[in-house]
Amino acid sequence: MRHLIKFNKENDIWDDTFRNIFHSPFFNLTDKVFDSTSYIPRVRISDDKDNFYINLEIPGVSKDDVKISLENNVLNVSANKKQSKKTEESNLIMNEIYYGEFSRSFTLSDDIKKDSIEAEFKDGVLNITLPKVEEVKPVVKEINIK
Repeated sequence: MRHLIKFNKENDIWDDTFRNIFHSPFFNLTDKVFDSTSYIPRVRISDDKDNFYINLEIPGVSKDDVKISLENNVLNVSANKKQSKKTEESNLIMNEIYYGEFSRSFTLSDDIKKDSIEAEFKDGVLNITLPKVEEVKPVVKEINIK
């Protein structure tokens, strides 16, 4: 009989090597990435001439569990990813899926129309549109010379 998955073999040189590599200072974020109790969603920020765009990947979260607030020029996005029901018939071997709360904050500049911010949630991605303030053009008044 062959085993498909091998775990917890204390004298496995490959296991020890990989464990040492991933626990080195070069990979200090690995604990956060694979820790099912902490989560920082990936974000993409871009802009064009009219808007800034913030896109957050939050798969497995329903729209009703996402909260967006703006206070003192800080845009805060938070959500709660609820864990599906466990069955007693299965044994958990590995879990890299995060469940629980997360929060992400963005400090907004004064060149954003804060009253016009919009958000849309589709296919596990939260898309936030932040309209830019239109540039105020100086009023040029021609003065006649007498």
